Amino acid sequence: MLALRHRFRLIWGFSAACGTIAAVIAGPVMGALPAPFLPLAGTLALLAAAAAFTTKLLGTWLGPLGVPVATLLLLTVGNSTSGATIGVVLLPRLARVVSGLLPPGAAIRAVADLSYFGGAHVSGPLITLALWAVIGALLVGLRSRRVAAR
Repeated sequence: MLALRHRFRLIWGFSAACGTIAAVIAGPVMGALPAPFLPLAGTLALLAAAAAFTTKLLGTWLGPLGVPVATLLLLTVGNSTSGATIGVVLLPRLARVVSGLLPPGAAIRAVADLSYFGGAHVSGPLITLALWAVIGALLVGLRSRRVAAR
């Protein structure tokens, strides 16, 4: 079994690779997003890290039930409230609030801001993504230390 630090390095590395590949496909290859490449790749890497560490966190703390809970939280609730298919302003009030707090909604806001508004308000969504990734990693590490201490 890999040590926790090695698993974390793999998650960060895989997240960086996912963000870079997604930015290449969405940007230069398909021309779907006019965002600058490096900020786009960084945003998508943060989204991948936030999703990975949140899933790892829920799996670590909740056991086998954690992955379905992560799926419900990030995919079902996160994607449906992200504002990607319809504008955020058209979502019901509660969905608008939830949207900005979950990684998919934060990523949509960051990508739209980078693509169409020159990154004027990108810091809030990027902080949200970073918090999901870092807090998830910290709580996984905390749980691993508690288990190892037993």
